[in-house]
Formats: sequence, C-alpha cells, structure tokens
Amino acid sequence: MTIATTSTNTSLRSQSLERRRAAIREHMRRLGLDLVIAYGSGLHSFIHMNPAWYLSGFKQLGRHMAVLLPSDGDPVAIITPVWDLARARARSTVEDVYATDEENFMTLVNEQIDRRGWRQKRVGVSGGQGHPRVIADAWPSMFDAGVQDVDTIVSDTAKIRDEWSLDCTRRAVAIAEQGYDHLLETARPGMPEHEVAAELDVYMRELGAEDNFQLMSASMHNRGVHAPTKRILEVGDILLGEITPAVEGEYIQICRTAVLGKPSTLQLDKFALLDRCLRDGMRTAVPGTPVREVVAAINRPLDDAGYSQYTRPPYMRTRGHSMSLGSMEPEIAPDRDHVLFENEVFVMHPNQYIPETGYFMCGEPVIITTRGAQNLTSKMGTLDSIG
Repeated sequence: MTIATTSTNTSLRSQSLERRRAAIREHMRRLGLDLVIAYGSGLHSFIHMNPAWYLSGFKQLGRHMAVLLPSDGDPVAIITPVWDLARARARSTVEDVYATDEENFMTLVNEQIDRRGWRQKRVGVSGGQGHPRVIADAWPSMFDAGVQDVDTIVSDTAKIRDEWSLDCTRRAVAIAEQGYDHLLETARPGMPEHEVAAELDVYMRELGAEDNFQLMSASMHNRGVHAPTKRILEVGDILLGEITPAVEGEYIQICRTAVLGKPSTLQLDKFALLDRCLRDGMRTAVPGTPVREVVAAINRPLDDAGYSQYTRPPYMRTRGHSMSLGSMEPEIAPDRDHVLFENEVFVMHPNQYIPETGYFMCGEPVIITTRGAQNLTSKMGTLDSIG
C-alpha cells in the first residue's frame, strides 16, 4: 500500500512555515538582529541540519540556496541552478525567489543585499553542519558589522515540532513500520546482509520515502550494528536494523531486532530488560525534565541487573537524539544539559550490548507530552522471529 507523502493540506504547510519564520523573528528581536541568512548546501542528510529547507519548505537540487529573512518585511530566496526556478516558485513558501548558476550565487546574494539596503544591518547566519568553508568565510565581508552564528536559534525552533513537521513525521513512521514488516517477510537464511537492506530500501522508497539512513547487520553475537556487508545470514543470527526513512526532510527512526529462527528464553529475557529500560525512560521524559534524568531512568534496570559497566563508553554513548530536519541535537546523553520541551520528537533507544546475548536494538520515535514520551509507532518493537 502506497503512503501519501505529499500532503494535500497546503494550508497546514503554509501556516506552519510562516510560524517557523515568526519564531525565528522572535529570536532575532531578542538578539538585536535585523537579518538572518539561512543557507542550504544541497547536502540532505540524516545528521546535517538544512536551515534553508526548514525556513522555505523547498528541497533544493543545486549546491547553494539562501533564505534571507529580515526582521520586518518579506523573505527572499536565492537558489541554484537556474533551471529549477519554476519548481522553487511553485513549491517554496517564499514568494520572492531568484535563481542563478553556482559560480554567480554569492554575486546575486550581494546584489539582493545592496538592493534592499541590508549592508549595514546586524546579521546572523545559519549554515548547518554542511556549510562550505568558502561560503561561510564570505558572509562576514558582505556586511559592515560582520555576522554572528545563529545555528542554535534555527535548531531550537526546529526541535519543537509544528503541525506540518508532525504530519511529515507520522507519514515517515508509517513507512518505517511497513518497511520492517516487509523485512520480516522477505529476509531469509542464505541472503547477504546487503540484499536484505536493499530490498527494504527499495520497498520504503516505493512507499514514498525520499531517503533512508540505514544500518543493518547480523551475527550470532553482535558487538554492535553497522552498515550491511556481504555476510550471509544464517539460522540463529540476530538481525539488527536501524531504519530511518525521511518524508519532506523529516527523518524518523525505529530500532529493531529479529532472530532468524526461534528466540531463546535467554534472548527474550534480555530483550525484555531493554524494553523495560525504554518504557522507564519514556515515563520519565516529561516537559521540564533534564535529559540526564531520562538517561538515568533508562540505565537503572541495567544497573540493577549488574550491567553498569555496559551503560558507559565504549559500550554506550547516547540513549537517543532529535531529528528535526537533519539535526541530531539535542541528544539524550549523560553529558547534555538540555531540558525537555513539549512536542519535541526524539528517537529513544536503549540499544545495548549484553554479554550473554550480544547487542540488541530497541528504540522508538517518541514525542514529549505531559504524560511522558509517547511512541509514534502503532506498536512498540518486540524481539521478532524470522521463519
């Protein structure tokens, strides 16, 4: 069954994008900024925030894009390449859109800045992790007072999900769940890991996923999860899957574990321990709670069971992270100071090495509510069996 990945509710999309820009303007007033430039490198990645896409609603095809958002007045978008202008004007929620080729991108940006009298303004730039050095170094020279980095105000806005973001997120969750069900039906002993991963990836793209960050590996005793290899699946293997499709740039992730054959009583018991860790963390994760307390709640059952040494590096780094249009911050990690807000979306995953059984994956996409973190999936993951 195909999942609709282009929402027919254009009003919802437009309203949410306008609220995003209004929220950024509130930050600008607090910081005394007149202009924010949100740059997009064209690198659409699970781990790289894309500020230009977030503020425009437009997924660029070219290497450069900038949204120039003044504290007052209409925003301006400048994209590459020229031939993508019609699509940009149709899809972007920014009405004033210009296009040029790559080598003239900064020249056109300069022209628009001069045309609007922004040269003397107080300016912030958000380029995300994919910001090319040559572009990042050019911004300060374009303004009399230089520029300041405002990645944080974009990511702080993005981590509180608006209605459009949640609509995209829920469609991505449905794709991930159907994809995993398909994996359980198609994975068999004798298949190489990469064939299982490819089958899953193609299926989810047919459902409408525009991208998929995927780790998948199997072993009788996993030390961790990694990208798929040529290893052939065998009866008794524990198959690990970190499945991360995207819709409209919003990635979600489910973490799943399945045994090729019948799970043993020991395997079921250890997976149940991780499931208890996850549920304890979800109950703790209410607005106003520091993420360190969520980490402690997740680790407590493992500590009580005698696995304390495995809840620290090198066995464990984080118990989850955000995925707001590519930004993994904030993380649910013991060294983070973040305090939870309502409507933040995370993947929460007590993925864990257990010495008796090896590494298991157990994680859900969740939204923070006053009743704790609520899973966005139709059902929580279990230790599944592949016949």
